[in-house]
Amino acid sequence: MSVKRIVGLCCLAAGAALITAGCSISGLYSAAAKPATGPPVTLTKHAAPSALVMVVDGDIAGPALPRFVIATARPKEDLDIIRVGSPPGILVSSVSPAPARVVVRGKPVPPGSGATAYQWAVYRKRLKSWDGEIVAGRQDVIARTQAGVSAWARRLEITAKVSGMPEVGGDPGSMADECRLAAGAMAGLDQEAAGRFGSRRVIVLYVANLGGIPQTAELAGDDVIVVTSHLPSAAVASTAQAKLIDAGANGAAILGPEVTAAQLARLATAGLSEKAISETLSGSVLFADHSAALLPGAGRVLTQLLVPLRRPGVTGVINGYAFGDGDAQRDYILSHARAVAVAGFFEARGVPASSLVVVGHGASHLVAPAASERRASRRSHAIRWARDPCPRRPVRPCQTD
Repeated sequence: MSVKRIVGLCCLAAGAALITAGCSISGLYSAAAKPATGPPVTLTKHAAPSALVMVVDGDIAGPALPRFVIATARPKEDLDIIRVGSPPGILVSSVSPAPARVVVRGKPVPPGSGATAYQWAVYRKRLKSWDGEIVAGRQDVIARTQAGVSAWARRLEITAKVSGMPEVGGDPGSMADECRLAAGAMAGLDQEAAGRFGSRRVIVLYVANLGGIPQTAELAGDDVIVVTSHLPSAAVASTAQAKLIDAGANGAAILGPEVTAAQLARLATAGLSEKAISETLSGSVLFADHSAALLPGAGRVLTQLLVPLRRPGVTGVINGYAFGDGDAQRDYILSHARAVAVAGFFEARGVPASSLVVVGHGASHLVAPAASERRASRRSHAIRWARDPCPRRPVRPCQTD
């Protein structure tokens, strides 16, 4: 009896040993078969360096200035805000943070040769999950980047600095005076950045008057926006714009005190983001010689641009041109009237007036040389628009001869 009991116990012990051994072997197999992943993936957003230089008069800039800076802030942006006065002073000199970086786990490695259907199914499931993590990571990069840049813009405390500006001594600054200050600051930033700004250079001037003539080549490819406390006439505005272009500006806009911070932001974003869209049209279809009245066939051509101009966040800048009998004053007035006519066509068909900026150039900056108004009217015009980025996207000139 006792012998049988001993044998039975031995059998039970052997069975337990086998079960335990079986568990150990199973665990070793699972660890060896664990799916592999690649190295962690770092996600970020490309942002080319840009420069924004502003010259301000406290009375003209007012409370819209900080809203404008926050709306246009972007990663890796050099910002200089200079106050007019005698002597002028630096209100802000800062660089916005680089885009955020988000780390995502490594991409699943596909199973090797001889893998079972089950192993391939597991891999596809893991890959789908990883793709979702990449999409979420990219959205996180955008959100963190925007939050970081917005926080940077708020920390500049522009409202307090502008409200604390001393009264301007002597005569208020003219367009030419402020242009000189901005050009000097931009040259300094460009030198520090070793020319990495490219064409992403925007100058905003808040001027008391449009007087003076900027020096030749003073504006080295900058986009210039001028806000004046008093806009005398379309002809004066067009003349001032022509002066800026002659001084080397890539593009220029002269705006009155009624311009909103949102409009300024869209215009500045154009130069910073370079997302302009361009359309080339035949000049002879739009206007007759010496006329600002749209021809019957013009509607068919301009209607093609309604769809992009109606999209949210898009701003169209309509630059008018004219070449008459050599009288510059009449050319400027006619060019502005032509731009107004094109803007009126778009407004009558649902394009908000607030998303259109009208500028007249006279005979300056012509698309092509012309010996007469008839030849000039046959020149092609490029109508350009742009979307505001963040989701703001750009803004560039609409040209009409």
